Amino acid sequence: MRSREVDATAPGGRTVTRVSAPGSAAWWREHEERLRRRRPHTDGLTLELVLAEALALVDAEGMDALTVRALAGRLGTGSSTLYRHVASRDELLVLLVDAVLGELRLPDPRLPGRVRVEQLSAELRRVLRGHPHVVPALGGAPLLGPNAMRASACGLENLLAAGHPPDRARAAYLALLDYVLGSVAFDAAAGSRGDGGPSSDEVFAFGLRTFLDGLGEGLSDASSAR
Repeated sequence: MRSREVDATAPGGRTVTRVSAPGSAAWWREHEERLRRRRPHTDGLTLELVLAEALALVDAEGMDALTVRALAGRLGTGSSTLYRHVASRDELLVLLVDAVLGELRLPDPRLPGRVRVEQLSAELRRVLRGHPHVVPALGGAPLLGPNAMRASACGLENLLAAGHPPDRARAAYLALLDYVLGSVAFDAAAGSRGDGGPSSDEVFAFGLRTFLDGLGEGLSDASSAR
């Protein structure tokens, strides 16, 4: 479903089609509506299959290798057939990022807030280390897909459960996200550590504990000042 509007500046005030930017809130609403209304294609492809093959291509060859033409070749079909499932590379990338975030296993909500923060941070790192070429696509515009929103809601709920007020929880969540993305990007660039020092996992765990300890001390200081 695309927004159709009357453009008063166009000759005769003709009706024009405005296409929502891929990844925007409007685009996601339209995407969900298209999925509800979509009938099965006769080409044997599904969106899930397209995204799985796209991720395999990115994992093997990097993000620059992801083109509609290259993906169509891997799927044994033509670009025109693939366009029935995704309208552009930009749409493909938006859907791919959200599919990767769909691999996250969220922590048990019955656990203490800090434990859940630690588990979700480690789980996000685990998933992204499996798909390091996707990491740069997580920066920039807010991620508004269903899996991204589910992960964000969980992250904020965990920090709120740990006792942090909403504004502090939002800032802490963004800082943790930056920390995880930076860790994955560094590991991908540096490769394995062969210097006999602490492993990448140990360094990540130490940094995470240090951050959360400091965050907790700030919370205690704020409580004492009241």
